[in-house]
Order: sequence, then structure tokens, then C-alpha cells
Amino acid sequence: MWPFSEAYPERKVGDVDGETFDYIVVGGGTAGSVVASRLSEDPSVSVLLLERGPLKDVFMSRIPLLSQNFTSSWSTGVQDRFSEPIAGYNDRRLQLAGGEGLGGTSRLNGLLVTRGAPGGYNEWASDLGLDGWAWDDIEPYFERMEAAVDRRDADHRGQEGRQGRAHGASFEKACKAVGLPVETDCNAPAASAQGYFSLDAAVYQDGTRVSAYRAYLNKRIALERRGRLTICTEALVTKLELNDGVVPDSDSADARATGVYVASAPTDQDEIGKPVLVKARREIIVCGGAFRTPQLLLLSGLGPRAHLQEKGIPVVRDLPAVGQHLSDHFGIPIMIQLPVMDTAHSVIEKPLVGIRSFVEYLWSGSGLLSMPSNTTTIFARTTAMDETTYRTSETPALNDATRPGNVPDVELMLIPVNAINLEAIGCAPHAATQGRGFLTLYTTMVQLRTTGHLELVSTTDPKAHARVHYPEMVDDDGVGKDDWAAVRRAVRFTMRLADEFVQNSGYPQKPAAILFGPGMDMDILRDVTKGRPGERQTTPTATAPTPSESGDIQPLEKTWKTVTDAEIDAYVRETGQTGLHFCCTARMAPTAKDGVVDARLKVHGVSGLRIADASVFPRIPSGHTMVPSLMVGERCADFIKAAWAGQ
Repeated sequence: MWPFSEAYPERKVGDVDGETFDYIVVGGGTAGSVVASRLSEDPSVSVLLLERGPLKDVFMSRIPLLSQNFTSSWSTGVQDRFSEPIAGYNDRRLQLAGGEGLGGTSRLNGLLVTRGAPGGYNEWASDLGLDGWAWDDIEPYFERMEAAVDRRDADHRGQEGRQGRAHGASFEKACKAVGLPVETDCNAPAASAQGYFSLDAAVYQDGTRVSAYRAYLNKRIALERRGRLTICTEALVTKLELNDGVVPDSDSADARATGVYVASAPTDQDEIGKPVLVKARREIIVCGGAFRTPQLLLLSGLGPRAHLQEKGIPVVRDLPAVGQHLSDHFGIPIMIQLPVMDTAHSVIEKPLVGIRSFVEYLWSGSGLLSMPSNTTTIFARTTAMDETTYRTSETPALNDATRPGNVPDVELMLIPVNAINLEAIGCAPHAATQGRGFLTLYTTMVQLRTTGHLELVSTTDPKAHARVHYPEMVDDDGVGKDDWAAVRRAVRFTMRLADEFVQNSGYPQKPAAILFGPGMDMDILRDVTKGRPGERQTTPTATAPTPSESGDIQPLEKTWKTVTDAEIDAYVRETGQTGLHFCCTARMAPTAKDGVVDARLKVHGVSGLRIADASVFPRIPSGHTMVPSLMVGERCADFIKAAWAGQ
């Protein structure tokens, strides 16, 4: 920063103690940044934004490739949260990472701009009774959000860069061999429900990362609006004040959100300050994300009656869906060995490549560092796969993306990096992966119906995370059985596609072999994956991980035809990972019995309180959740403006 430029106008908790604002936005993450920015466009209102994390707008946080980091806090705060051990996934604890700071997870995610299939939103309206949430209703909000950002043009998508050029044409050929059309843009209105797509990325024209912070709450906006927009960082909201602090005689009495209790919580200190009360004249909008939002509701007496009573919290509203229906995308990595120079490993394994890439980025904002980790992807539907040939259906009616029944349930991301054994997240170096280049076919289940839930651990420690029971597919119940069947089809399809790429696509470089997949030596796999964050939390060690000397890995002998369901299941249980797209824990529904907010995002039975983040999704979208979260923020701001127009 130029030493004489004006600093970002961030405030601290002590500056707002006892103050009253028209609107209080709790959480300045992906959606919260949008809500605060749009509400403060009106010069006649006052808006307070309370964000748990820091500003921390450093240079490294703007470099697209390097900022995709959920394990380091040098770019922004990272939530240190793990699931409970998952019995069906070998008792592993999954790392449930997320961003903590202005812009939230949009500061460190994969940068991918995907709206999700239109049919998924049409299902929200037609099947779930949520008027106003069909595709035609929300598409203008996607367009508004995209218009707010001066991103690179569409011709920067897809096979840009060394890695894309190296294997893009060969993958196109492999996709056509299994019946997938090659499309230019998965967000195009007429895009097929299935296909091999180029991806749009949240990258500015100058090659820097687009985040909700930089798009909606950048320094120019914050300075221009500082008379009406107060941005408080390192501020932990501990509880909502309801009814001016008067506990109702029963949970059928009128309830209104009147303020928030907020404590100073510097990120470099373990202790937090004493909570102070800040009041709201009009509304409070909670945007804490899929974990923190329901936790705050529970601490405030809004949630399942039995759980609140168990924790000794007075019940203000019995809302059974608070903290329930936790949904996520679930990924299974299958890895092909490629020459190092055809992968992102070249930046690390080849020092001159890394230096050249960094100089290229500094000079022109281009090159490998200006890109997301993957520039192409595949969307498919497992019910459209022939279980004999594992080709997908090419029938036009089955590829109409506006129909709810055609929503893809698997995304196959092509990521030119090792996604199983990463030293950056604490894995021990391993002879099977060191010095090699990998292309990961990340088989991601995007429409699983299995859900999880969360519950309070502490009612006295505001910094304590809720206990998260991650969605676990169980093969002996109806939903879990269907989900496992879809997973097996998706994994076989991925192996079929990998075979096409390795054997028949004309990819000219060697080595090119499937090394990690179902049917491999499970002892080697477990050795490769030791030291992952979840295991590190379970069995901590005082010594640094050391390289493994156990046997080298050989190309996979099993094929999509010969691998067994049991081998697929074993591989999934050992390697399956969260997609970091958590949602649905305060979902929309027409009634308080089924959901937490109504179609206008108002909390059932509590006036003056709305929620705007991924927790309100009634069902998980088929696309990555950043763009749908931004859309929800845009819609919420419009709902509020309409409700208070002329007042």
C-alpha cells in the first residue's frame, strides 16, 4: 500500500458499543458482503457489518492460484473445524475448512463461477413450494452479480495455459467417446445438462482474484460510504437479542430481533472481550454460513425444542430444522500420472518454471498463477449412464438442463495436481507421489440426498465450534442405498473415461497411467494418505512427518469392467473428501416445521430477522456454491429494500 494513501475504514467492537443502526449484518463473508454493500447504497440508512475475521488484504491473497489455500492463514483467516469421526468412512474426521475475514471463503476458494443447473432451481419452486425461486426468477440476480465484476472475457476460460493445452484436446476426444458433448460454457442458458465444459473463473482483467470483499466492499466503496456503512472486523457475535432481552412466557408469543451481543475477538489472541449490545432499528441479517448461522440461532433460543432444553437455553421459537439437513458435495479423487510439465506440479518440481511463472505474473498478470486449479470440468447424470457400456445418453430431452429430473448429480473436475497426498495439508511425503506429476479426475457427487446435522457443544464459550455430524451414506437405508449406487456408477464412469484418455485419446506424452483408483493396493493407499488433517487431529504427533519408504506404486490393473463394488466402496471410504460446499442448515421452506426461513428469507416466527447465506438453500445446487451464495445475498438485499420502501 502506498504509505500516504488512506487506510481501509475498519472499526473495532469498542467503537459501536451501545450504538443503534438501521440494519445489522452478522458476517461479512460471501453473501454478507453483498447484503451490506447493497443496503448501504441508500444514503438515508445506517448499516453495521460485523465480521469475525480480519481484513488482511495482502498481495498473496490476490494471486489466483496461490490464494486457493485452506490450510494457511497468511492470506486470510481459515476456520479450524473438523467433523466428528465418521464410522462409514473409516472413522476419519474431515476438515471442514472455510474462510474467516471480509469476503469469507470467496477469498480462498477455487474461483469457479458456476450457477448450477436451472432445473435444480425450478425444483425449489415446483417441488418445494418456494414461489419466486424458479430459474426465471433468479437468473437476473446471477446476471446482476456478474455485471458487478469486471472479470476476464469468456475466451480466457477452458484450455488457457500450459496444462490445459497439454491434455485438453485428448480429453475432448475421450469425452466424445463416452457420449458427452463438448460445450463452451456451463452457465450458458442453453447449455446441456451433461457435457465437457470450459469454466469461467473469478479473475479480474488484471489477473487478480475476484472476491466478495473486492467486488462489494473494496476500499473505494468503504471510504465513500463510511458515513452510513460501519465495518467492524474481529467482531464475534455471541447471541441475538430478541424482544429487547425479555424472555417470552411461551414460544408462541410474538418474537422480534432487536439487537446483537458482540465481543472483540482479535485473531492473534485466545481470549475475547466482554460482549456488548448493539441495537437494530429495522432488521438483523445473519450471514454466518452453514455452520455459524445455525449455531448462533441455537445460542439465541431458536431451534429444536429438545436440543435447546437439553442445553438449558430458553426456547424462543421451536424451529426443528435449525442445524439439520447439512448437505455437501463429496469428492473421490482418481489420479493419472502425467509428465510433470503437463501439470501444476511443474511450479514446485521445476524451480525455473516456478520463477518464470512468478515473473510472468508480476509483469503481466498472466500465466499459471493467474488461473484457477482447474479450467475445465464434466457434468453428468448417473441415471443417464448405460451400465453395460458406461456411455451417457445423448437424447436431447434427457439433456434439457431446465428440467428438474435432468439435474446432473456428478461433476468430474480435471485438476492437474495430486489431490490425495498433499504436503501442504500435513500429509507425510511419500515415494509413490514425490517427483511425479498427476492429473486428478475428482469425481464429485453434487446431488447426494444423505444429510448430516450439527449441535451445540458449549453454551458458555462463544469461540467453541458446534459439533458437526457430516453426512454419512449408509447402505442399508433408502436414501443411503441410492447414494451409494450413484457413487459406484460415477466412479466406474470416471475409470472408463480415464481409460479412454490413457489408451485411446492420442495423448502423446508418457508416462500416462492410472495410479490411484479402486482396486489398488489398500496398504499403500493408507500409507500415502496418513497424516491428513483429520487423522492428525485424532493422533497428534510431536515430530514432523518423514518420507515413507514403503513400496512404490504400480499402474492400476483393475479397469472399469473388472473392478468390484466392494473395491469401489473401500476406495471411497478411504479417500472420499468434503467438497467444502456446506449448506442447507437453515433451509428455506414454506412452514416452520420444515424449514427456518420463508421464501423472503425471513426467519419463521421472528420479525426483523433474516438469513442470507448457503445455509438457506433448500437443496444443494449442482454447481459450486459461491455464485449461488452471492445470488442469495443480492435477493435478500432486494427483499429488504422492498419491505422498507418509503419508510
